Amino acid sequence: MPLKQGKKQGKYFRQDGGTERTNAEGTLLHPPSKDESNRRSYIQTWLLNLGIPAHSIRAEYRTERSGIADIYLTNRRVFIEVKKEERLKNGPESKGTGSKPTETSFEQLDRYVRDERSREQRHLDDSDIKMDASWIGVVTDCRRWWLWRWRSVKHDGGGYDDAIPYLDWQGKKLNHDNINDLARILDRKPIGREWATADMSVEFVDVRNDLTNLYEKRKNLRATITQKGLWLEQLRGSGNAPETKDVDNMFVVHTMLILIARMISYFGDDQVNEKITEGFVQWVTLSDIPSLSAVIEKYDWHQHPGDVLRALYHYYIHEDHRKIYGEYYTPDWLADLVCQKVIDNMFIMQQIEAYYSKKQVLRVLDPACGSGTFLYHATRRIMESEPMVNSGMDGDEIAKFICNVVYGVDIHPVAVEMAKANMRRLFPKILDSDIHIYQGDSLLMPRPEASFYSVGGSYLPLQSPKGSHLIIPIWFVRSASDVSIFVNTAKNDRDLPDGLGSHIDGYDHDMLLEAHTQLRKIIREEDDGVWKWYILNQAGPMNMVNSVGRIISNPPWVRFNKIQVESRKDEIKQMAMERCLWTGGNVSTSFDIASLFVDRCMALYMNKGGKAGWIIPHGSINGRGWEKFREKLEAKISCKWNLRRLPFANTPTAAIFFGINMQSQDFIKNRGAKILPSDSWEFASTKINCNKLPQPFPTMMSEWVDGRKKPIARNGATIVPYCLTVVESERGLETKTDRVYVTTRRSMHNPWLSLGQLNGNIPVEWITDCISTSDLMSYLLPTTTRCILPLSKNNWDPDRYKNKFWKNAFDLYVANCGNGNNTPQTLESQLNFSNKLFKQFNRTGEYVVYNASGDILYASRIVNTNHMVTSGLFSVACTTQNEALFLISIMNASCMLPAFQMTRQSDRDFSAHIWRKIPIPRYDENNELHKLLARLGKQAEEVALREYNPNLSIQVMRNRIRTKLQNTDVGKNIDRICCKIMPNHAS
Repeated sequence: MPLKQGKKQGKYFRQDGGTERTNAEGTLLHPPSKDESNRRSYIQTWLLNLGIPAHSIRAEYRTERSGIADIYLTNRRVFIEVKKEERLKNGPESKGTGSKPTETSFEQLDRYVRDERSREQRHLDDSDIKMDASWIGVVTDCRRWWLWRWRSVKHDGGGYDDAIPYLDWQGKKLNHDNINDLARILDRKPIGREWATADMSVEFVDVRNDLTNLYEKRKNLRATITQKGLWLEQLRGSGNAPETKDVDNMFVVHTMLILIARMISYFGDDQVNEKITEGFVQWVTLSDIPSLSAVIEKYDWHQHPGDVLRALYHYYIHEDHRKIYGEYYTPDWLADLVCQKVIDNMFIMQQIEAYYSKKQVLRVLDPACGSGTFLYHATRRIMESEPMVNSGMDGDEIAKFICNVVYGVDIHPVAVEMAKANMRRLFPKILDSDIHIYQGDSLLMPRPEASFYSVGGSYLPLQSPKGSHLIIPIWFVRSASDVSIFVNTAKNDRDLPDGLGSHIDGYDHDMLLEAHTQLRKIIREEDDGVWKWYILNQAGPMNMVNSVGRIISNPPWVRFNKIQVESRKDEIKQMAMERCLWTGGNVSTSFDIASLFVDRCMALYMNKGGKAGWIIPHGSINGRGWEKFREKLEAKISCKWNLRRLPFANTPTAAIFFGINMQSQDFIKNRGAKILPSDSWEFASTKINCNKLPQPFPTMMSEWVDGRKKPIARNGATIVPYCLTVVESERGLETKTDRVYVTTRRSMHNPWLSLGQLNGNIPVEWITDCISTSDLMSYLLPTTTRCILPLSKNNWDPDRYKNKFWKNAFDLYVANCGNGNNTPQTLESQLNFSNKLFKQFNRTGEYVVYNASGDILYASRIVNTNHMVTSGLFSVACTTQNEALFLISIMNASCMLPAFQMTRQSDRDFSAHIWRKIPIPRYDENNELHKLLARLGKQAEEVALREYNPNLSIQVMRNRIRTKLQNTDVGKNIDRICCKIMPNHAS
């Protein structure tokens, strides 16, 4: 509800009675908390109730060079800095009140205004109406307020006036009489169009529909077929082209995203139509889709400092397709940090000197740039660096220099266009020819048709959609103007002009003439439109060989068995073998392309003495699939970071560095902290502890192995999906005592999540008590999971399909299970996959169970051997009760946890690895320490049982029991004995 200026005392009031505004005003006048962040939120709420749109109130707004402002009112030119009362006791112009040790709050505010004013001017002409409004800066502790005003346009002398204070607002205390005066100052008329927000996805739904309809009309035209063919060929180069049924839909979506990216970055350009429809999107003209222009013209896309295109990509490109390409979008805070560490001041200064001396600069390269996150932060790092600040370059010269240094390559056409758009948004006046972001294969994979191709990058092989080939000398395609003439003469079916390519001698010149003749033939038969764009993009990576000084990248995380194009798989395997990275054997299917990507790009592009930082899967640290990689590059890796799951919620991650003199670190998020992908490192670092990465323990085989040296631990049965197999509730039937009415537990992931819960009548003997991960705690199994297993006398009940519930569950499984080679095709084969269910029948003795994955290892005894163990748990057979107690004492010991964590093949995966890497002994009845540890294990079980509270969650109880044991003599003595038994692994 908007605010009006009323007659009563000139105050602002809401048409709805003003209850919300009154509450917000009261909280601001009498803030209940002294916490700085809370007081900032009070101001935000008050501003919102003045009628300022939520998306215009940016908290923690990151300026280009000057850090993070508390609050910025976009397209209103208002900065607000909130400080603690004690910091402002001598006013905001006292030293030490700003964000730097000797800075004042006013100086901090002045930096923000001047920085933002400078950034905005790169996007605006002097005549733009937006330049008329002044800037306002505020410093406050919510109790007292200080305000200043800065000019937005230069005065007659050519400069800007200094800040002009609001004399009535220099330390004024806020009260009921003056709060509306403050509101009138801050609630300014919007300046220009509203800024685009971080997520504009729904705005383009109609555009998507219009493009789909247009494609249906034009999909059979020769030009459209050619353009789609080259687009598809480029995707095949990554090994993961869309399936046949998805091709048309994907082509339309990619076209739309590229058009959006180009329209945003070229908005206002006189040649906008020609630039926007270059390449494979030429089947569209802008007049065909007025709905697109309507959305673009509605918002100001240049002012938003973040990536406004990433959310669009996530919305319109299905997650399955993003996974195919190994796309994990690097959060801003991590890209920010890596760029700070890799792109050092000495390197920047050397490139500035080379640039001034008209010498070749070394590049900063992201060979898998995606939408340009690393390129953006590399640009910011250079712009904010001391050498650049002191270089004397003006804005246009800085833009030209950075574009001459920062390079990117990606296989995905949409990602490349987004990266280019983000670079143009940073530097809107830069020429297209100065932006070096290419769509191509950074691996420079030799193709079968490229008989002249050499690893040094001497020739560029190309293939048309219908299979025609041409090969161009790489020296020729380094000139965009020469390529333009080459393509245009072929397009017009004319001979190559005399003198073009004259700097190429002998055989290469003859090859150029032959390529031109071949291109004329291709254009006559297959149409034109994309060849200049296509050739320059394909040549981009080849022109960077041995010319890169810094690499910063998150390479594609794609396992070998996920590559869909067989020819690409063969190429990957061949190159991995040639580079001594191929693992072979039973881990070959999990070979990660990221390992090849790092090794190949370092060798191909890096200049002598270069440095690099890579974000890669956690398996690179200790995974079996990365063994060859570690053997080859371990000595060259100067630093490692264990990032755990901080960048990606469900994916353990690491970072490796080459040539960077830093300590290896373990990143641990503070408990309860929330880190957003858009956070800067300056802000995220307050929520993360960076500890020294522990040295690895010596790897030794345990005694818990069989004669073939294989662990005797066994994985539990795969009693999933829950919606078909796990009982949520049950009740007996009054008429039939041998029947029970059950309702199943809802599954957490699709396709099973969409099935909801099943219910029906089943024989009571089908319900089996099982042990699952949700039942396990240290030294305790207080609950069981009730599962539906249609068994009779240790085998499947022959009458199970006569039961309506089971027949329905069986059919639902078959309909939704998928068709993978290793996917069980019936529900029974799923439950007994690899015979893991039936092997648990008729067990004797005691068993120890522990969790297969997680942050902490939990272990307990199974006393009732009729209980089935489910997947997510491993079980270990023990000969006696004392042996089981001895083993769970070692596995639950706090002093052993670091060693167990170091054995994991990923950040979460314990599995059977502990038995191959930690020398846990078998129980020896004649060893007094072993017997003492077994007795302590029994006492620990009693402590856990006394501590157990069924009303608390399992995670709370797990933490409570571990904490209790660590603080009692029982737990301390267990640690002491373990240190004596395994001194090299207990800590």
